[in-house]
Amino acid sequence: MADVNAPSFTPTAPPRFSFNRAKAAQWFIFLITAALMLAPALPILLQVFIDRPLYAEGWEFTFANLVELVSSEEIGRIAVTTGVFALFTVIIAEVVGIGAALLIGRTDMPGRKLMGDVLMWPLYLSHLIFALGWVVIYGPSGFFTQFIAQQAGGAPWNLYSIAGMAVVAGISQAPLAYLYCLYGAVRSVDSTLESAARTVGAGPLQVLRTVTLPLMVPSIVTSSALNLVIAVETLSIPLFLARPARIDTLSTFLYGEGISAAEPNHGLVAASSLLLMLLVGSTLFVQRLLLQNGHRYETVKGKGSRPMLLSLGKLRWPMAFFFGTLLFVTVVVPIAGIILRAFTSFLSPLVPLNKVMTLNNFQVLFGSESNLRAITNTVEIALISAALGTILAVAVALVVQRSNFRFGGTLEALAYSPRVVPGLIIGLGVFYAAVILPPMGWLRGNIGIIVVGYVMATLPLALGVVQPAIVQISRDLDRAARTVGADWVNAMRLIMIPLLKPALLGSFILLFVFHLKSYIIAIFLMAPGLEVMGVTMLSLWTNGDVGELAAFATLQIVMVAVLLILARVLFKVKIYD
Repeated sequence: MADVNAPSFTPTAPPRFSFNRAKAAQWFIFLITAALMLAPALPILLQVFIDRPLYAEGWEFTFANLVELVSSEEIGRIAVTTGVFALFTVIIAEVVGIGAALLIGRTDMPGRKLMGDVLMWPLYLSHLIFALGWVVIYGPSGFFTQFIAQQAGGAPWNLYSIAGMAVVAGISQAPLAYLYCLYGAVRSVDSTLESAARTVGAGPLQVLRTVTLPLMVPSIVTSSALNLVIAVETLSIPLFLARPARIDTLSTFLYGEGISAAEPNHGLVAASSLLLMLLVGSTLFVQRLLLQNGHRYETVKGKGSRPMLLSLGKLRWPMAFFFGTLLFVTVVVPIAGIILRAFTSFLSPLVPLNKVMTLNNFQVLFGSESNLRAITNTVEIALISAALGTILAVAVALVVQRSNFRFGGTLEALAYSPRVVPGLIIGLGVFYAAVILPPMGWLRGNIGIIVVGYVMATLPLALGVVQPAIVQISRDLDRAARTVGADWVNAMRLIMIPLLKPALLGSFILLFVFHLKSYIIAIFLMAPGLEVMGVTMLSLWTNGDVGELAAFATLQIVMVAVLLILARVLFKVKIYD
């Protein structure tokens, strides 16, 4: 007989699987980012250790490519040339940028707002266009060079040299030093420190040199590292100014061996790519070491202080004249030279302009189907890449900053890893990935392959806009949403993203401008029908079609200018705010 007091057991259904939408979304973002960052890098590494191109059959593992790289005297000489060029470029960029930040941000120099805007112009243009302007005006056959040679019997400079290309690259990269120093240090320096120096008799320039400048060290280190990376990877300036003098940098060597050569040496190109990445990675590592004790430069405490402009006194107008002249000669004249060359059959001080004015360059430009396709492709790629890049950046930033995802630190490191990889190498890596990885291979033959490269390369740029905006938003807002039942996905969608609209718009415009002028990444990904403006302009230079190239460059200048004006007028967005 059954015991009535015995406990009864009711069979229960096995626990149902609980789907965590938040974790799924975070893992999806992590995997997408990891795939984008690692897919191009791994094929390059593989190419270094095989004896033939990745797309060939029957390859075997070898160390011959590394042996050739290490033992080559030519590559050693090229590496030294690259280092010297990069060093001089950084010195020029930092001197001009730091000086501009001090004069425009901390003094009463007349016309400083206008000068600040003009200084930013090279940032909006590709190095290719800026180099073209310098060649048109200051090259061996340039307008101003011919004028000086006619008057003095010879030009006192040689643009086709390491010094020449360092000046051009330095001026084109000075806006970065200016921005980092102006917004990262100059405008946040406690003015009471400067006032204290003035009370003991220090003049305005002495205050800037002994008080303000030392406090700018973290910004100077950061901008110097960034400018060094850009100088190492830049292609068009050495290609335009050094190749005629038979001078090579690592970027022009990679271009020559990987694109221009009849039979590209893929193994040596991949090994040289590793050398380039090593140089860039070492630069960023040194930057981190130098900034380990960055707290020593803190001046902004709990008590606020309003920045005070230093009076230059009698030096106001001399400094304005000097700096204004520098900007006019190095920025305004080269850009004006491009536009003038676009409307002339040739440019020479020996022939009156009214006798060489023409619209033929634009007729040739718009009469070519490949040129029109390049314009259309460039705009389409820029729009798609800017949109996808902004979406990915905000997704990554929200996971890193607003979730407890346990691999958040790894995700952030992956997202910022393209800073170590020059654009030329990214394009090469995407090309290799499309050869051996089926998902990437599906994108070959359409603009998707270029979009992938652009999104990957500019993710750190977009994060630099989005992440600070997220940090400024109180965590209490999304926590409040969580307390009333919203999961992480809804809290981010309903609370954070609407508050981030200004940052998202700024990121989109920044990426659009960058992609509009970009071409380095697309070089290895070009195919019939996939032309973009930058690569087409590079081909025009190679073919000697300077008039058509100037017309193309003028068109791009107008496109960027219109976009920036619309962004400022309609959306109140300044690209460097």
